[in-house]
Amino acid sequence: MRATMKILGYLSLCLIVLLLAVASFILLAPRFGWRVDAVLSGSMEPELGVGSIAVTRPATAQEIQPGDIISFYSPLNGELTSHRVIAKEGESFYFFRTKGDANQTADPFIVQATNLVGKVSFHVPCLGYVTQFVKTRWGMLLTLFIPGFIIIAIEIRNIWLELSAEKIERKYRVLR
Repeated sequence: MRATMKILGYLSLCLIVLLLAVASFILLAPRFGWRVDAVLSGSMEPELGVGSIAVTRPATAQEIQPGDIISFYSPLNGELTSHRVIAKEGESFYFFRTKGDANQTADPFIVQATNLVGKVSFHVPCLGYVTQFVKTRWGMLLTLFIPGFIIIAIEIRNIWLELSAEKIERKYRVLR
């Protein structure tokens, strides 16, 4: 029983640390020019599945090569899009032809270097839904309060166990 409680305590601590690390990364990444965005469409499946997060780092147009996945503002609707570069054109001012991996044809537009946000550095499957929730007011509150509540509950349990042990020890002394 005691070993099980100890293991649960360690697992709870690991969960708290993980939640705080994810929340911190999501909040601090934009301050350094990085973006953490949820993948909301299936145009890049299977590489970037719906519900994943794509972490985009700032990159210059010179760094981008065909085969890279870039994030850019679409010339059609201004929305942030992440697609694979299939061709790079231009000498001093670059243009990119892009295509979603799951799409049959290339995008019907050319991405100008001014619309480039950066290069997708890595992605984490299934974490996009969590990041979208953490970005909301309720999500941020729960991300902060749940770990705090768990820490308080663990400490109350520890105090209760210590007081119980003291009470048993006093009874044992009285019986001697």
